[in-house]
Amino acid sequence: MRSYLLFSNKLRAIGWLLTIPGLVLGYLSVYKEYSIPGFGMQLRDGSELFLSAYENFTNELALTLVIVGLLFVAFSKQKREDELTEHIRLNALYWAILTNYIFYGVFMLIGVLNAFTNLKGIGFIVDLLSDKFGFMVYNLFTPLVIFIARFYYLLFKSKTEYTIRPLRFLPNKPYRMIGKILTLLLITAIVIALIIDSDDNASGNILYALPFAMLLWVYSKEKQEDEYISSVRLNAMQVAVYVNYAILLISNWYVYGLGFLLVLLINLSTIPAIFLLVFNYRLYKIRQEENETGGNNLTVTLL
Repeated sequence: MRSYLLFSNKLRAIGWLLTIPGLVLGYLSVYKEYSIPGFGMQLRDGSELFLSAYENFTNELALTLVIVGLLFVAFSKQKREDELTEHIRLNALYWAILTNYIFYGVFMLIGVLNAFTNLKGIGFIVDLLSDKFGFMVYNLFTPLVIFIARFYYLLFKSKTEYTIRPLRFLPNKPYRMIGKILTLLLITAIVIALIIDSDDNASGNILYALPFAMLLWVYSKEKQEDEYISSVRLNAMQVAVYVNYAILLISNWYVYGLGFLLVLLINLSTIPAIFLLVFNYRLYKIRQEENETGGNNLTVTLL
């Protein structure tokens, strides 16, 4: 197992220099309605619903600084890269994605409870996280924050402990099949809802549940799960994170208004979706090579 697609060690310091001012600028832009004077352009002949004729790019700059900065901090090489460091990095990524979706699940549960109860405490939490689409905005970079926190925690522990606890996955049966079936059913339901629901309300509500179905699939074992398959799984997750944030950054600059809110909603599902595509494609290639070589002396390089 080896790390790949890592940035130069020198970019870590640059990452912090981008992240900190990005967070400050984002706070000022979202909560203080600050805009950099003249930092925008006329994109339309006239204003439309949720779209102004003149777009200021302060928000876009802030999000770009934070995301790029955190990516540099998270995925820059250590001065000493070895097998233990690589395992720690992939372990931290595994837990970062899982923990972030646990937070998302708790938020969804609180929202459901708020819809059926009148408890002031629950309503306050929902209002707080929903203000200016707070939860969806925070969800854009919380996986990276969680990853960085766990990665450096495990690095600190590795100074006295030289082994990392193995990752735990759900049993192959019945969770993998349940995840596949639920994912296909929800995707089908979304497509049907888009066809018959002109307001997209039904498809949007179903889309909130889709990540949980995919996570059952993502975090359940293969029939034959070994250390090599785990390395393929975790490297696929790293690719999924990179692709996810590349899509997000492009959308950040070219999609506005309700269109970007849709991007935020879809962004809840993109990491597990991309992971499943990359992971299963790699498993297919591995099995294809095994068939060609008769399963003997197979050497596969993780690209």
